Amino acid sequence: MSDAYERARRAFDFVILPRARRSVDTLVARTPRIAERIYRAADLAAHLPFRGEVNDPPQAVRIGNVTVDVVGDLTEYTELPRALVEDELRTRSGINFRGEWLATPEHLRRDHWFYLSSKAYLFANATHFPDTSFMDRFVMPYIAPDGRVLDFGSGTGNLALIAAARGVNVWVTELNALQRDFIRFRVARHGLDDAVSVVDPWRALPEHAFDAVVAVDVLEHLPNCEAVLERDLLPALAPTGALIENSPFVVSTANPMHHEDFGLEAFMEAAGFSVATNGGDGTRVWRRPL
Repeated sequence: MSDAYERARRAFDFVILPRARRSVDTLVARTPRIAERIYRAADLAAHLPFRGEVNDPPQAVRIGNVTVDVVGDLTEYTELPRALVEDELRTRSGINFRGEWLATPEHLRRDHWFYLSSKAYLFANATHFPDTSFMDRFVMPYIAPDGRVLDFGSGTGNLALIAAARGVNVWVTELNALQRDFIRFRVARHGLDDAVSVVDPWRALPEHAFDAVVAVDVLEHLPNCEAVLERDLLPALAPTGALIENSPFVVSTANPMHHEDFGLEAFMEAAGFSVATNGGDGTRVWRRPL
């Protein structure tokens, strides 16, 4: 009995156990690759309904001595190949904000934390304001030549740089830490430090300081939109100032992180504002009666 036990023990120690250890080691070595494929498949599945979406990478815009080129700035900032940056801007297939939202564990899927930490939005927002048309149509008519504009939720700062190149003094607020750093990079790169102030989101805004507050594709992302308007944005406007917003309050597969309309139109009217310009594309300019 003891000899049989000893033979069995030795077989286990010298044959079975080493094989088991090798199998475990192999599994551990392969686990990162397996996990990568699982995560990649999930991201592709989240992107599948939108695989036909194509966004043309913005072309460089020359304004005076400033060239606003978000593709070039992203290439320099990220140190990724330009062709890869252009492909991400065009298709969002490698990293997309919907997949990032869904991949965030539900108990951590809080608006403030998600937007603060997201990396997908660095590419998603880079295609906003690809030229000067929005600035020409909705902003310049409402500000003085030496006016000041607040770009609230600036994204990658395209509008801010266009405004600054036009001689406008711009304050920029952006919750996302990566985009905020990228805007600071762009401001320094283009020598616009005297024209653009990048304001950390925890800093209070000055009252009655801005000819215009621009909030495009921002308000629908705020769970406390009414409070932000009442506490921060409307008090920051000069008495004749304009709130320029485009706020698609639609929760859908395309935009699972949006919030429903809390009653923006009624709120603005109750605050004494009316629509001075309706762009027909969802953009509205709100002002108090002059």
